[in-house]
Amino acid sequence: MDRTKHTKAWKNRHPGPGLNPGETSGRLEGRVQRRIRNEESERAGGLLTRLALALLLANAVFPAAAQVVEEYEYRPDQLYPVRTGLGITTQVELSPHEEILDYSTGFSGGWELSRRENVFYLKPKNVDVDTNFMVRTAAHSYIFELKVVATDWRTLEHAKAAGVQYKVRFVYPADTRFAGAEAEVVEEVAELSTGLHPDRDYHFNYEYAHRRRHPQWLVPATVYDDRRFTYIRMGDRTRFPSGNFPAVFARDSERGDEFVVNSTVEGDTIVVHGTYPYLVIRHGDNVVGLRRSPEL
Repeated sequence: MDRTKHTKAWKNRHPGPGLNPGETSGRLEGRVQRRIRNEESERAGGLLTRLALALLLANAVFPAAAQVVEEYEYRPDQLYPVRTGLGITTQVELSPHEEILDYSTGFSGGWELSRRENVFYLKPKNVDVDTNFMVRTAAHSYIFELKVVATDWRTLEHAKAAGVQYKVRFVYPADTRFAGAEAEVVEEVAELSTGLHPDRDYHFNYEYAHRRRHPQWLVPATVYDDRRFTYIRMGDRTRFPSGNFPAVFARDSERGDEFVVNSTVEGDTIVVHGTYPYLVIRHGDNVVGLRRSPEL
């Protein structure tokens, strides 16, 4: 038998890899090139997909807009977001030239809120307590939105990555005017003097109540008012665990809702603007209630 004819017959019956019976080498080359182009396209598409996923992950884990100290420029009727976290205090600082008249939150029971002159300290008490916060000064009004953005963080870095702000402060346009002349400020400071003046009539009849398990260091040394301001003498602030004075809230009735009052600190005394039938002193989870006894 002719070996050449036998070999050709065998190749026709058993074509090489990728070669169909009757397929020419030119067709095979075209098919191979198309396969190569398809594979290159798939590799390029996979690379783009991985890049897109990496960008999404980076944006999710590291929000570029999150700043622990953030400045807002004051504008009338502007809405200012304040991002907070459970267990973290956020400071809101207004201009020292502002004369603060009053302030309030929409959900006072959900927040620890205290004020020292032109600075406010905010801390959420729970998770679902997002609300608004209004401040009125002699010259301006401020509208804040309080949001809890970090609840189950494990480290402060996680809380900051979630967008928690440690401090919010304001800058003002050059032409900003602050009402309340210096003379008025000096007069108010004189009125807020915690010393007893012989020409003023004071009311000293206050009662206090607290649960037995609550510490004695939160009980005021004395409480009195001159029918314009209430003076809560707390003593040396070093006796408080955090070194900060407690926050004060008011109630219209014994079991009524608490609301924020305007207060300042003079030496060892918390001065509450106004008099109220019931006051509540809070420092963390510790609480002391005050009742103003009726005048005879």
